[in-house]
Amino acid sequence: MRELTVTIVGLGLIGGSVARSLKPRVKTLYAVDQDASVLNFAAEQGVIDAATENPIPLSDVVILCVYPSAAEAFLRDNAENFKDGAVVTDVVGVKAPLARLYNRLKPRFAYIGGHPMAGRETSGFLNASDDLFSGASFIITAPNDAEERHIALVEEIAAAIGCGRVLRATVEEHDQIIAYTSQLPHVIAAAMCDTPMFVKHKHFTGGSFEDVTRVAKINETLWTELFLANGEYLVGEIDRFTHSVGMLRDAVARRDGEALRQFLRRARQDKEMIEHA
Repeated sequence: MRELTVTIVGLGLIGGSVARSLKPRVKTLYAVDQDASVLNFAAEQGVIDAATENPIPLSDVVILCVYPSAAEAFLRDNAENFKDGAVVTDVVGVKAPLARLYNRLKPRFAYIGGHPMAGRETSGFLNASDDLFSGASFIITAPNDAEERHIALVEEIAAAIGCGRVLRATVEEHDQIIAYTSQLPHVIAAAMCDTPMFVKHKHFTGGSFEDVTRVAKINETLWTELFLANGEYLVGEIDRFTHSVGMLRDAVARRDGEALRQFLRRARQDKEMIEHA
């Protein structure tokens, strides 16, 4: 990796954290961002190398760290600007749209989808850190015809930013599982705050309430894009969740203690099984 020239597109929380982690491990690290002041500050701090007018044709690797729609637009607008043989990867939380676009472009670069499973409720370059991805999982979604050397390079990048394990999945597997493990919790957290009771809860909460509602401090623009981009899978998970809540609701309404105990017992046993797997 020490011979690579890398460009990060988007120096927010994720892109900035990737930059802070990668800078000591690559030959040259450039960045692209709409906010020139962010680029200048990052260069002054030594997080990136001094900006060039257009680093994309110079880059062996380009990492898209922007919103889903912006990532698609950047890929489309720069399809002819990438260096021959360059590897393009990303951190976008829904993989199908970029994968479909890449298949339509049939470009001269290689695209390998990536998704580090880490984040914070804060945003922006000032909140970036070089330990954000420490121990996190990194999911790779590579096209069927991807070359192993390109996949291996993205795996090396995942390790370099601190991820503890790298998993490979199809685009469909990724998006379906992420609808459950990432997007549904944000739906639940937002719904938990959508009640008149929310304004009365202060001083009546313990750890469970804070755990459930933590991610309600949400970037509504980003998560609207993610929800809509993965709408089919997310709607399915919401339907399954509301069915389960309905079962609990009906058992409480019937005062059916045995049904409640069985439901809660299954949940506990499933959780314990996963924790000890």
